[in-house]
Amino acid sequence: MTNAVTLAISELGSLITKAARGAGLSWGMSEEAGWAAEWLARRGMPAAEWAAVWLAARIDGAICPVEIGAYLADEFASTPPITGRAVPDGLVAPGYLLPFLHRIALAGSPVVVTTTSGEVARVSPGGGVEFGPFWQFHSHGWRLSRASDAGPRPGIADRPTVSGSVLECLEVLALRTTVPQSEASRRDAGSSGGDND
Repeated sequence: MTNAVTLAISELGSLITKAARGAGLSWGMSEEAGWAAEWLARRGMPAAEWAAVWLAARIDGAICPVEIGAYLADEFASTPPITGRAVPDGLVAPGYLLPFLHRIALAGSPVVVTTTSGEVARVSPGGGVEFGPFWQFHSHGWRLSRASDAGPRPGIADRPTVSGSVLECLEVLALRTTVPQSEASRRDAGSSGGDND
């Protein structure tokens, strides 16, 4: 498959939910992954491409940005001071942290990711994202803190377009959640009695 495909944002979210489950995440974390993909796609970010990268790394045993993001959001959404909180090193496709940083920012002020060199990214309570000069495609020495300014305004994006190879990768993972066809699976697919209530 080589042609790019334009998807509805909800289609992309559903596909990534299934692909995440196929990569071994729990259904709850898989749903978080689908939600995060939709959040990213609405802002014009490459949600499908980033998902293919971190899902492949997750299968190989790497830590997952969705799990880390959900943990951070649970920990800090209602606990104001987060100054200096470290993000684990080695997260691939750390853009998947951004939706969860937005959840933290909803408590009142933008969340800023920095390194010793400077700013990596900033997420506002309104869901805007601004990448700094030290944004990378893996985390290294990142720390979270709150900012006092209003933060960036969110942009609006068109429907996401996904390359054929990325779509194929996600579909292969999503198919891991299905039951293979067999005589027993076909026989057991329906109700044992009538289904006419």
